[in-house]
Amino acid sequence: MVILGYLWVLALPYDGLWKGTYIDEHSLQPAQVTMYWDWPNVHKADQFLERLEELVRSNSTFDERSAYLIQAFSEAGLSAGNTTSAVYASVMPPRSAGTETILISANWVSRDGGPNLRGVATLLAMGDFLRGQNHWAFNFVLVIGDSYLTGLSSFLASYHTLFPGVIWTGLNIDYPGHSFSHLGVFYEGLNGRLPNQDVPNTIAHVGKWAGGVEMRLHDVPEEAPEWVRSIPGREDVRGMVERYVVGARHLWTHAGYMALGRASGAHGVMAKYRIDSSTLYCTPASGPHGFHTLGRTLESTLRSLNNLLERLHASYFFYLLPSPGHFIPVGNYLPSSILLGASVVIGGLACPQPPSPAGMLYLLLSMGIGGLAWIAQTPLVSILAFLLPRPEGRARETVRCLAHIGYGAMIPTLAMLNYPQSLLLATVTIAYLVPYRSVRLVALAAHPALVQWALPGLRAEWEVLGNAFWPGVFAVWVPLWVIAVII
Repeated sequence: MVILGYLWVLALPYDGLWKGTYIDEHSLQPAQVTMYWDWPNVHKADQFLERLEELVRSNSTFDERSAYLIQAFSEAGLSAGNTTSAVYASVMPPRSAGTETILISANWVSRDGGPNLRGVATLLAMGDFLRGQNHWAFNFVLVIGDSYLTGLSSFLASYHTLFPGVIWTGLNIDYPGHSFSHLGVFYEGLNGRLPNQDVPNTIAHVGKWAGGVEMRLHDVPEEAPEWVRSIPGREDVRGMVERYVVGARHLWTHAGYMALGRASGAHGVMAKYRIDSSTLYCTPASGPHGFHTLGRTLESTLRSLNNLLERLHASYFFYLLPSPGHFIPVGNYLPSSILLGASVVIGGLACPQPPSPAGMLYLLLSMGIGGLAWIAQTPLVSILAFLLPRPEGRARETVRCLAHIGYGAMIPTLAMLNYPQSLLLATVTIAYLVPYRSVRLVALAAHPALVQWALPGLRAEWEVLGNAFWPGVFAVWVPLWVIAVII
């Protein structure tokens, strides 16, 4: 069953398991409107960009940047202000009831670590563009966070002390280069939360048909590597291999964010507040696209979101996207986690009856060591397991069986919320609880402390943003490692 489960995972990039994307919420009507963003608005964005570049050259402080941004919003006729780490403005169209809001953000720092000047310039020009138009039914809140994630996160935490409307949807603009060749959609939120699938589908449809730009998922090219394209043989077979490789690259990138509970873009902090959102990332290049393409794509996407009469609910909240035009429904990928979880559970069915009290005590000790490690904020505390006497007989079998059943049941349960994270848990569990002692000893080298060493920012992500992967290491991984040591 373990082999079958992993073979199922490896089959997911095969396009026979995919379905074509579609828009479930008919009111969205993507790319069906006349757009008004044009070259005068591009000129406005260029003017904002010149001033922003001056601020960067002068090594401006947050207060200096805030003063300019508030001034720019105010001159456009918008109500503006700032928190300790973000600047915001609001657009209240004449037709808006003021009860629903769309949030548009462009943080000062791009996801690649450089300044997001053109993203901020686009947002400033968009604020000027939205003012006075009478076809909008939602309020707009425009936010410029001073860092990559924390500025927007702190603003959202204080949002309801500033504005009354409930935020339904959100878009984040990330435009770090001079021009761009493709528009990438980053959609993973914190703790593996995904937006309603209609959001990335709408952005991809609008970008292609209204913006005239090639769309990507993340920043992964849609072209297969050269070594794949040069494979000799039949054209249809080579095409299938190319689609498999490209789909695998998309799914691998997606799993990298989801398994660690990390947001793929600055939009990810909105997931905590049930805001369906995505980041539009402009892939830096020498051309051919710029403010004009991005502005029209944003306007048309906002026009679609403006059509909503209720929160997005018709489409999927659990899915995999192997390409911009295809998805893998939950029924096509979930069986792999069920198989892996069932294989672990089956290994624990021969449990002593009744369970040994000593074995139950060892399980409590493993959780207690996890608690001590959490208090010390280091998984290295788990090495205390080497000081414990080894359980024998019925006690050892009780520990082994209950660990199999508990962790085996956890795998498919987690898969319903975060499929890639469930695969990570399944892999670690199978390696730690494998019945071959020599294999288990090798697996123990994969200590939870390696996560702290390889990803030192996880603790800060938990404390500042609420990424639950860090406490999960202590609640799930450390006790499992202790159990693997004592059995």
